[in-house]
Amino acid sequence: MTRFQRELRGDLGAFWQQHAQGELAKVKADLESGAITIDGAGVARNCIGRALMDDLLEMLVLVTDKADSAATQAAREAEVKADLESYRAARRAPSAEEMAEMRAAFGEGSTVVDVLTGEKIFL
Repeated sequence: MTRFQRELRGDLGAFWQQHAQGELAKVKADLESGAITIDGAGVARNCIGRALMDDLLEMLVLVTDKADSAATQAAREAEVKADLESYRAARRAPSAEEMAEMRAAFGEGSTVVDVLTGEKIFL
């Protein structure tokens, strides 16, 4: 059971239950206004066209039966994969100024690792 489900059920007190109900009302309003959309495959997207994250998706499925959690999660995974591939392809070697900043921050002789690409930069 997620924290939100516990809040909604009232396990964490009246304040959090009321807060959770308010969050559901916001999600419903966003769905009605078009800030959240659901395509024919059930993929839920935010106002900029990105597949919803799990926390918002959890609330959305409580408001409507049109959203498909599995399809939305799969679409989000595909988006993240494409974004990471694009980042890796556009990656360039650090400039002399960036190297100097890293040396100042981490110290001469340190190794800095780009967590998205795995690239190791030796200072």
